[in-house]
Amino acid sequence: MIMEEFKYKEEIISSRVGFLGGSDGNLLSNVAKSEKIPDSAKERLAICKGLYSKDTDFKTEAMGIGDELENKIFEMLQSQDERWKSNERIESKKYKRNNVGLLVHIDFMLKDEAKKTITFVECKATKKDIKETRYTYANQLYIENILGKEYTQSLGKGWKFCLKLCHYDTNGYDGILNLDKLSLTNVRFCSGQFDVAKAMNLVDSYMETLTEYYRDDIDANYLPSKIQEQIETVSNYLSQIDDMNIKVDEFKKKMYDFMLEKNIKSIKNDLFSITLVNETETISFDSKKFESEHKILYRKYLKKGKRNGYATFKLKKNKNINK
Repeated sequence: MIMEEFKYKEEIISSRVGFLGGSDGNLLSNVAKSEKIPDSAKERLAICKGLYSKDTDFKTEAMGIGDELENKIFEMLQSQDERWKSNERIESKKYKRNNVGLLVHIDFMLKDEAKKTITFVECKATKKDIKETRYTYANQLYIENILGKEYTQSLGKGWKFCLKLCHYDTNGYDGILNLDKLSLTNVRFCSGQFDVAKAMNLVDSYMETLTEYYRDDIDANYLPSKIQEQIETVSNYLSQIDDMNIKVDEFKKKMYDFMLEKNIKSIKNDLFSITLVNETETISFDSKKFESEHKILYRKYLKKGKRNGYATFKLKKNKNINK
């Protein structure tokens, strides 16, 4: 059975709101160890709170290869045992908080009722070896491990859990699954990687008070609707001003040519005056050249001043603005 064009990706993306997952293992580890919310975590937590979203269609070449290989490996597993499932959602009750939950979408899962065993398989396709890959993704694997154990315990007495890392070496990948490049190892943790409960408590407290989020560089669509309306109004004003300035400049050029031709120096009425300004030679000071040739003297005459801050507002060319 082939996975349906990664429909599970939609589920993974939608679950980013309201939940943290295995891929947030590093985030949770940093929070637990620093006992604070680092700046690097704030965008992800804003997404979790539903205050911000990112382009979910973005995919690197490595990500595409990873998805392709995951699909091929899952087909192989299912051909051997149809009980294998892909990207099962496992949600934690133990680590559920008021403002945030914790879950994993495990790549491959096998539930063996006869043997009372649950097997999770995390699949990674990298150019590193399996040992280095296990180290790189240790925090993600740890989240999957604790949620896997919690799920297994919920099934009742006698059930056992196993977490495995499936690794594919993508060096020289040509689109064909080569079993010689595939390796598998059991994943165990002798001690806690980090305090997940502490991290979830800190994240929950932070998200309790999180009501808005703005990046340094953001899409205006994420601003409050009232500000968006004001931006559109100002955009319309500026568009009209630009159109008027073009017409005024065209008129001024025509009047200049006319007055020059007819030798007219000025035109006046009750509303305005038009004065002919002849072409003249200008003299300016080349400060950049002076600085490069006389650096010490240039600095001697520099004056420090203060300029008030402001926001620039520029219309993009060829944009249709409602007028």
